[in-house]
Amino acid sequence: FSRSLMLVALLASGLAPARPPLRQLAAPAPADAKARVLLAMRGGEARMSAAQAFGLYAPAMGVLTSNALYFSALPAVLAARKTGDLGPFNPLPSTIMIHSVFGWLCYGLAVSNPWIVASNLPGAGAVLATFAVMLPLMGNSHPALSACQLTFVGGAMATLCLWTGLVFAKVAARATLVGYFASAIFVVLAASPLSTIRTVLSTRDSASIYTPLTLAQCANTLLWTVYGVAAANDVFVYGPNGIGLCLGLVQLLLKLVFPTRKR
Repeated sequence: FSRSLMLVALLASGLAPARPPLRQLAAPAPADAKARVLLAMRGGEARMSAAQAFGLYAPAMGVLTSNALYFSALPAVLAARKTGDLGPFNPLPSTIMIHSVFGWLCYGLAVSNPWIVASNLPGAGAVLATFAVMLPLMGNSHPALSACQLTFVGGAMATLCLWTGLVFAKVAARATLVGYFASAIFVVLAASPLSTIRTVLSTRDSASIYTPLTLAQCANTLLWTVYGVAAANDVFVYGPNGIGLCLGLVQLLLKLVFPTRKR
């Protein structure tokens, strides 16, 4: 009987699969980069790579700075509504923002990038509200009235022509076309505060360059340039934002060289 028990035990031990070591039972590290970032956020990894950090924190902060850029002019025009006068405020950048925010929103949807969508969707309401409050304050004699009207109508027609072309374009080319469109408008937006550079140089007064807008532009473009280069590898992200950063630094230089005079 004892020999039979030993024989059964030997057979059982031979048929049973070998148990893997405990180290093999641990969950394998996810191969996907986004999964590794999420695992690091939950404490599953001790450290994050530089690319992972830039891919997470730069666009997260960029969402805040982008919306700060779009909201930056709203307090100024609300204050101007109480006095009935825009004063030295330059209305052209706020007009261009309407087309810029919608261009970037469309590009974010085209490439399915939630960071780009989140950085522009709230700002769309802010720029529309700013324009709606600002336009009546310009009256009929404001020197920038014609430029703002032309920019608004021209930008709207350009957007309509773009979407008309997208209907007939190949699906693979649609995101690229929207990217070129959004990039071009953003570069124009970043350069628009310099539309009064002649006035700044002649009067040696930079009051027409709105400081909150310039600071928001520099912070925003810096973050999106880092994200575009280090994480997204998207020329439509780091290209126009890199140019916008340089233009923002020029504006800051003018603010330092020609400080705003007290009124």
